[in-house]
Amino acid sequence: MNENFKIASQQLLAVEGRDECNFFEGMLKHMGIRGVQLVDIGGKDKFKTEFPLLYNLPGFPNVRALGFIRDAEDKKADAAFSSICSILKKRALPTPKAANTVVDGKNAVGKDMRIGIFIMPNNNDRGMLEDLCLESVGVEPGFACVERYMDCLSVLPENEGPRNHAKARVQAYLASRREIANSLGVGARKGYWNFGHGCFDDIKRFLRMLFVN
Repeated sequence: MNENFKIASQQLLAVEGRDECNFFEGMLKHMGIRGVQLVDIGGKDKFKTEFPLLYNLPGFPNVRALGFIRDAEDKKADAAFSSICSILKKRALPTPKAANTVVDGKNAVGKDMRIGIFIMPNNNDRGMLEDLCLESVGVEPGFACVERYMDCLSVLPENEGPRNHAKARVQAYLASRREIANSLGVGARKGYWNFGHGCFDDIKRFLRMLFVN
């Protein structure tokens, strides 16, 4: 989290990094949800160390809705969910009983607060935001070219191929666009991911529960 970060909204969404900030900025705009401040935690392993800094900022007692979104990565979603829950419990904050839910409660000064946790891609399986983005454009004509490219790479020795295939596919797809975007988040700003695809229904429902309902 940037050392100059200041809380400027009563609605916060904490995400892994700048890419995710750009992505969810685009998604929230697409959904017509205004007034949510994105918090760049600085990496999936930084929630534990960065959240205390966020919690101690002057504006935190006034926060009314707080969301956490992070990737499951190569583990089941339960591990990532439990990690976020432990952070909340240490500060006696409302803690959801399951991912993809929100809970209402009180903060440390007795004010109403709503908190929710969403683990990418679907609150159950291994994976990440990139998997949903790729699914959203799977029927696009250029995507078949990406798959052929990845098939070509698959014959390389293991130590020469991409370490993360989902991220490699994202980069290949973005490179296929008329105006190249150099990251998933920039791609979102340019409208390269299909926010209307059904694969995003769960995350959009979560955001509405947290910031609208």
